[in-house]
Amino acid sequence: MIPDGWQVEAEMASGAVMVAVAARPALAAIDRTHCATTTTIGMWLSSPARNSRGRFLHPGARNAFVQLGAVVAIPAAMTMQVLSGPEPPRRMVHCQLPAAPSRDPERPAAQLAACLDLRNAAISASLARLAREVGERGFASEVIVEGLGMFIAGELARHLDEVATRTPRRCGGLAPWQLKRIDEHLNAGNWGCSISELAGQCGISAGHVMRAFRQSTGRTLAGHIAEARIERARDLLSGDELSIGEISRDLQFAHPSSFAAAFRRSTGMTPRQYRQSGL
Repeated sequence: MIPDGWQVEAEMASGAVMVAVAARPALAAIDRTHCATTTTIGMWLSSPARNSRGRFLHPGARNAFVQLGAVVAIPAAMTMQVLSGPEPPRRMVHCQLPAAPSRDPERPAAQLAACLDLRNAAISASLARLAREVGERGFASEVIVEGLGMFIAGELARHLDEVATRTPRRCGGLAPWQLKRIDEHLNAGNWGCSISELAGQCGISAGHVMRAFRQSTGRTLAGHIAEARIERARDLLSGDELSIGEISRDLQFAHPSSFAAAFRRSTGMTPRQYRQSGL
């Protein structure tokens, strides 16, 4: 389950669920493939590897490399290739999942694309809890680990089923440059921007940008902004240059308590707990 070059810090097996927290040193480059007989899922515990790109080597996949997200799932018996330039040291929680029912064992391209950047708050929060449970074993840890693993397997199957059954129109979505412009505007620190402001970046109306963004990505624009904001928070909390109050202001939350509530909904931890855990 753990790729070559990773050092296991803590691990636990319970039932059909196996979980490990592992770290690897800095690398000059990456070019490797991953394939397992069971479905695996991983989440960065350090800041996401923004240089890493991946693709599934499967006839039904979109074979262009895409940037990997903070959470990546590899369905059973599917081969994924990962490429990257120089990477700093990284930490990740890896989880081998029990089998879950799937209506589409062939994994259409949309499902495989979703696996490379899995955006599901319930799964992310469960993986963060698994990392804590494995690192700080306590009473009934095995029961909790198995239960969370089964929950993730079911939630993943449901998430991918929803992706497969979406029927977006073939035209009217945002162009790649417009999607990129939205992310660039957010990452420049404009977390409190309005939908109208993002629409202006794309040269279209507010109503159009909301409809077209959902058509292109399957997600709401508001949900995307919230997820990107929390991902940036995790990046900042991984270091200790800024206080939690400063991070809250940097991300343009109205109050630190609002930041703490939003972060906990997404990750299952408060910002202080996340920083103290060393994830």
